[in-house]
Amino acid sequence: MGITFKKTVIVGPGLIGGAIGIAMLKRKISTEIVGIARHCETINKAIKKKAITSGQVCRLNAVKDADLVVLAVPVSAIKSTLKQIKYLLKKGCIVFDVGSTKKEIVDIAEKFLPQGVYFVGTHPMAGSEKKGVDYAKDDFFINSVCLITKTKKTNQRALDKVMILWQELGAATFILTPLKHDKITAQISHLTHLLSAVLVNSVTSNFLQFSGKGFLDTTRIASGNPQLWQDILFSNKKQVLKAVAIFEKNLAKIKNFLQQEDKKNFTRQLARAKKTRDMLCKRNL
Repeated sequence: MGITFKKTVIVGPGLIGGAIGIAMLKRKISTEIVGIARHCETINKAIKKKAITSGQVCRLNAVKDADLVVLAVPVSAIKSTLKQIKYLLKKGCIVFDVGSTKKEIVDIAEKFLPQGVYFVGTHPMAGSEKKGVDYAKDDFFINSVCLITKTKKTNQRALDKVMILWQELGAATFILTPLKHDKITAQISHLTHLLSAVLVNSVTSNFLQFSGKGFLDTTRIASGNPQLWQDILFSNKKQVLKAVAIFEKNLAKIKNFLQQEDKKNFTRQLARAKKTRDMLCKRNL
């Protein structure tokens, strides 16, 4: 069951937005994709990469007459953009975002977007520490997961269209509430980045020269954009702090086993982690 959108507008045709555009054009889901970016260079690169068919620099009025609007900018920019475009969108337009937090964004969308404009919160769990449309590819979302949020106010027809779109881009889709989304991502994504950064900062600087592949693999996501991650972590502060508390409890537990030379329980914790990690690796083969 294919879907098409006559005119699509992507606000932020960078890594994620660019990958969406490339995939949509290649699969003929949309024949006209307009990109909106802050810099002319981004627009030119996106056109060259065939992520968009045309572009505008800082001109949100390009969303007029759009059948689909994709908000692929940082969380704080998604929230402000929703407020700015509310009177520009035509009736029947579907808007979805790709932000890493959901409750704040969905609350604002449902408060500010007019009746007859349909918002669906989405979060493709496919990213990179790299940024920019240069790294966008048409198969970026193949075998990935996309979390899609639903509330009592979500239009079912719009939800179905957005879900089918993500599936056509190659993602497995899961529908959940914005709050559930934020609880999950706090533990599997946001905490991971926080710990990666803290781990790097915890190593004595002149010891780093001896680090190997294991350290680099473990801390890869610490190379993510600091401003972008500050935006995400503060937007989901309540759930992130709960995730940190769970981590602190588990760290204290294994630290105590080490102090008490309780090798049995210490090894049990390592074995439990290995079993879970191995299972995840098999699932993602």
